[in-house]
Amino acid sequence: MRVVIIDREPAFLEPLVSDLESEGFGVTVVENIPNALAFIKSESVQFLLADSSVLVDHSLGNEVLRQYPLTRLIVLAAHPSLLGMIESISRGITDYLPRSQESFEELAGIILDERDRLIRWQYALLSPMFVKKG
Repeated sequence: MRVVIIDREPAFLEPLVSDLESEGFGVTVVENIPNALAFIKSESVQFLLADSSVLVDHSLGNEVLRQYPLTRLIVLAAHPSLLGMIESISRGITDYLPRSQESFEELAGIILDERDRLIRWQYALLSPMFVKKG
């Protein structure tokens, strides 16, 4: 599974990147929207993390959802607010978290839970009960 993180300060996110990579995720960190768009056009993305200004103000979230409708969009808000959360959710953002070291554990949990849910669905769909017999 692929996680793309857009952030101008990638060093701040190193603990999160390390945790996700140790769980088997492919993590790509880009520093701007053009690099994110170039990557997204060549690779499928299951999770996209960015500041609200990137996902909401620049409509990158809409662009990603057009190409990969099941992508989970996660805002890491530098200055979280109720209005920011409401606007983000109204634009398809699935999670809205403060951009802090403390939220990394919660964020990793969200991503791991979603991966496990997708694996269970895949297993259920491929189980003999759902496979047509010739």
